[in-house]
Amino acid sequence: ALSTSTMILFEVLLLAGAAVGTTVTVSNVALPKDQNGDPIITGEADVMLHDGAYYFYFNNWGSCPGVNCCDAAAGCATCCFDKPPHPYLPGCGDKNNGSDPYGLYHTIQAYKTVDFVSWENLGIALPLQNRRPGVEFRPHVVFNPKTNLFVMWFEDRGSGLQGYTVATSTTPGGPFTAQYYNVVLPGSGRTGDFDVFVDDDGSAYHVRTGFDVVRLNANFTGPDTHMSSFKTPKTSEGPVMFKRQGKYYVMSGTACCACIGGSTIYVQEATNLSGPWAYNGDVGSNPTPFDPHSPNNYVTKAQASAVFEAKGTSGDVSYVWLGNQWNSGLALTPPGPRNHDLLYWSVLKFDSNGTIEQFNYSETAQFDLAT
Repeated sequence: ALSTSTMILFEVLLLAGAAVGTTVTVSNVALPKDQNGDPIITGEADVMLHDGAYYFYFNNWGSCPGVNCCDAAAGCATCCFDKPPHPYLPGCGDKNNGSDPYGLYHTIQAYKTVDFVSWENLGIALPLQNRRPGVEFRPHVVFNPKTNLFVMWFEDRGSGLQGYTVATSTTPGGPFTAQYYNVVLPGSGRTGDFDVFVDDDGSAYHVRTGFDVVRLNANFTGPDTHMSSFKTPKTSEGPVMFKRQGKYYVMSGTACCACIGGSTIYVQEATNLSGPWAYNGDVGSNPTPFDPHSPNNYVTKAQASAVFEAKGTSGDVSYVWLGNQWNSGLALTPPGPRNHDLLYWSVLKFDSNGTIEQFNYSETAQFDLAT
């Protein structure tokens, strides 16, 4: 039997190990698996850190393969779904369960992880019956400590609707229920891709394609004040917002209609959410000449969905960019479903001025995580 002193030493080492944390490795060529051994359902993504756990929300686009638009006249980034250059598989041309991402069947799947190794499937966070019929895109979830509610925004293209819809839940896994429809925000940006960001003082902000930054009301369910606007070099979408060392960042990409090959990664920076915003380059393009019919123009072959913080034991924070490798399942035989398309993870690198450095392709990403 172990002596008392040996057991005490062993317990101290265990505690020390817990304090050290772990190095997380996530894959860009394979999906995590849930508690049942199934690959996680993927789609437009959001990440929320709450009470030490990371909650992931994915827009489930169904079990049909994606669509390769690269052979269409306008190239990879176009929306070729009405007249795809390659025929849909049998049963996949229907708006109620098909390859066209503008389907009427989207639900939102939730997962929980504390270590990025074990993933708990929490089920459907937003079932169809909890919102009005129509196309639903881009879910984003934040917690409001004032109301003690989890607040989900999504783009709602239901019949007769404009703007966004806001749903709420008392638990992070849902089920969420739509409460506010036709939420229209000030500014000249369009209702489209967006992100919701909560600042250090607890205020929440909405940034949308166009681009407009709007402070939300105290309940996070509607607009309060238009803060600023900015433009990108080319028409772009998919903004993700975060803050690091007193500087605000918005990363976006050129239009990508759930496209194979991904998009640029434009960077905008500001020291205040009221602006001005400064453009600080494209960190996601390959140096080769651009070809609209090639899926190889961009480093990650992905379109941005989120940037989240991973806190390490030393107090350092990693800022992890998460994107969707749309239509990656088309490389499989037979083609894989679009709700298992790959993700792309990348830990952002900053120079001494806080400028985000150029992305480089990697099959994995690693970051320190306190456990």
